[in-house]
Amino acid sequence: MTHHNRINRIENPISRVKCVVDSCNYWNNGNQCMAETIEIQPPQASDTEETDCATFLPREYS
Repeated sequence: MTHHNRINRIENPISRVKCVVDSCNYWNNGNQCMAETIEIQPPQASDTEETDCATFLPREYS
């Protein structure tokens, strides 16, 4: 999966979104997502195993 568009990291977490991926640039203490928006892929997924967070950006590249 390739991260094509840089998403801004914002000051306020996205409410109602829990993210435990602490290796992501947008993760914050308390399992909060600080991305401006999130994108979940792919279309036509039939179960959880097939889905991915396209917004993920490894912390070391931030």
